[in-house]
Amino acid sequence: MLNRLSIRSIFLPTLVGVALLASVGCQEVPVTGRNAINLVDDQDISKKAAEEFASIKKMQRASRNPAQIRIVEQIGRRLSKTVFWDVPHADWEFAVFHAPGVMNAFAMPGGKVGVFSGLIDFCENEDQLASVIAHEIAHVAARHTHEKYSQGWMLKPLGAATSIGIGTTIGGTGIYVPSVGSTAGGGVTAITQSAFDRGKELEADHIGLIYMAKAGYDPRQSLRLLQRMEEDIASKGGPTANGWLANHPSFPQRQIRINELMDEAMSHYEKGEVSRTHTVIE
Repeated sequence: MLNRLSIRSIFLPTLVGVALLASVGCQEVPVTGRNAINLVDDQDISKKAAEEFASIKKMQRASRNPAQIRIVEQIGRRLSKTVFWDVPHADWEFAVFHAPGVMNAFAMPGGKVGVFSGLIDFCENEDQLASVIAHEIAHVAARHTHEKYSQGWMLKPLGAATSIGIGTTIGGTGIYVPSVGSTAGGGVTAITQSAFDRGKELEADHIGLIYMAKAGYDPRQSLRLLQRMEEDIASKGGPTANGWLANHPSFPQRQIRINELMDEAMSHYEKGEVSRTHTVIE
């Protein structure tokens, strides 16, 4: 049997090592100021994300709708300027995929963003679409993927650490995915199904709300979109079947939190730091 001394000799170095890694690889999340673990090299994970994004673009049908492409690129430009100091080395790329009925978007480390046409069709205006894209960009700025990857690395034996695949850690959707796999297809499934835990989603809501407001988009439209999505999902029987609620806060929880943050967001919006537009999506 192991005595107390031998047990301590086994576990104490491990605990000290974990504590040391946590102190060395600590980062402050933009906007919220939360301290998070980051043991991942930015260039390495961005390279892996870029490779996967290239694969996704080969598997997904690109949109040929100039209006949709134009509005996503316009939102992308404004938001990428807003978040520059939080993600200074990002190589931003915004792709629009033709997928009617798929209300989905995702973002990867390094600034790779995908938006499905079903989401654009559902949004009433540019501000609503910007709220979703800002949420996804918030995941990138907060380095949620880095954090998840780092935690997985720390919790796995050293030999297994390298088996943590990029496809199971990047991306994250902040919205309703009606039929991932059958409609979105291939490589997107791994990303959307690896959505972050509820705490990370609420944090992305907070960060994204501030980003969209600073970029000149009305943060109240974020709440409007969530309300419409809740009504739409309820009319279709709810999202439980595809496991959406397993990783995401409930709509009432998100709406309550956004209401709590609205004064902060409106203060940025009313400063008028960026010229405002309110385009109706056709």
